[in-house]
Amino acid sequence: MNIQTEQLENHTARMVVEFEVERLADAKKKAAQKISKQVNIPGFRKGKAPYNIIAKYVGEAAIVDDAMELISNDIYKEALGQSGLDPYGPGSVDKYDLDPVPKLTFTVSLQPKVDLKDYRSVRVPYEKKETTDEHVDRSMRGLLLQHAVIEESQKPAALGDRVTMDIHSFVLPAEGSEDEKEEFIHDHDGQFVLNADDEIAPGFNDAIVGAVPGDKREFELTLAEDDVQFPGRKVAFEVEIKKVENVTLPALNDDFAARVTEKEETPLTLLELRVRVRENLQRMSEQALDEQYLDQVMKEIIDGADISYPEAVVADQIEDMMRRFDQRLRDQNKLTLRDYLQIARISPEQLYAQYKPSAELSVRRALVMREIARVEKLVVSDEDLEAEQSRMMATFGDDETAQEQARTLFAHPMMQDQMRENLTRDRVLERIIAIGKGEAPEIPADEPAAEAPVEDAQT
Repeated sequence: MNIQTEQLENHTARMVVEFEVERLADAKKKAAQKISKQVNIPGFRKGKAPYNIIAKYVGEAAIVDDAMELISNDIYKEALGQSGLDPYGPGSVDKYDLDPVPKLTFTVSLQPKVDLKDYRSVRVPYEKKETTDEHVDRSMRGLLLQHAVIEESQKPAALGDRVTMDIHSFVLPAEGSEDEKEEFIHDHDGQFVLNADDEIAPGFNDAIVGAVPGDKREFELTLAEDDVQFPGRKVAFEVEIKKVENVTLPALNDDFAARVTEKEETPLTLLELRVRVRENLQRMSEQALDEQYLDQVMKEIIDGADISYPEAVVADQIEDMMRRFDQRLRDQNKLTLRDYLQIARISPEQLYAQYKPSAELSVRRALVMREIARVEKLVVSDEDLEAEQSRMMATFGDDETAQEQARTLFAHPMMQDQMRENLTRDRVLERIIAIGKGEAPEIPADEPAAEAPVEDAQT
């Protein structure tokens, strides 16, 4: 067997395998025998016709086609083991030739490769934001609104009222730009309190004040220059008023704080409630900041890395995304993906194209995470897994039934693999944040790189 390989541009390889004439001859005999059992040849019982009769009846080419199909899988496996190629998935037969010797040509998708380059030099500023009194006041007003007395009103909307409305709005193209308008807010039966602290856009409350149910108003507003998404841009609004309600807020005092926390062992005072709200806001702010920061650091690492993968990896990712979308449709709407395509009037190919950009990003992200786990030697030990199981068991308290069910679940190999993968992923994300801050610990020098079970591109 003679094997020749050639690397192709799309991270695949061409493998040309020449093999013995005798092997082809043997395969042709088996193929002819198989054909003779499937067709009726005049003068012969099925499976009893000699080779030359079968060849004359169906043609030599048909026998060769079947023979190549019979032996291609075995030849592929044998050749792959000798080729040194690292396949991502099953190969495909491109063609076969008979002259001067029989040979098969395969295309092999190769395992993705990632070179992180100098990823540890990536730095992104980490600007921690402290929760202010204004943030706490706004959250306290939200609590007051949850316990407010709300009554439908027939009077025109005024500041402080809650208004139910349909909103259609678009960010208009910047002056001199050829860009198309972008959707800003699209909401049906949305409830908004006309509060100056929580305005949708500067001047929105003034545009709604005085409206009554059934009114339709169209207006344009300019967003603030410090708006995160569309600074200084104009937005066109189309609003239909559905309902106006008066809002009577309770007094903000110790009695209110005690009522809000009455189910706790010791109800809180107003000051204690404010302290808790501040702590919760700070924690949520840090979580949101970490998520945003992680995305920034990941983007820098991905942009600097050399990532190669075959199209088959993206195709598998899109297939998985479509499968999960189909399951959500079945669970939530009692529809199938086929139903959705008919309703939306798009083809599977168009949906595939829509998914492709996000699938490619997911693939690149997953491959970089897997390589970071390997290079940084982030391995989850059996002790780590046991500690995580103990932590999860503690959440069931004294519920013996739940604990026993959890023990049974944790003993399953698939569950253990999933937990190990989740722990590894969490460690990778923590390490990426540490790298961006310049706080990553030294990589242990006395251990080989890990084969970490981080989610692959198909997950």
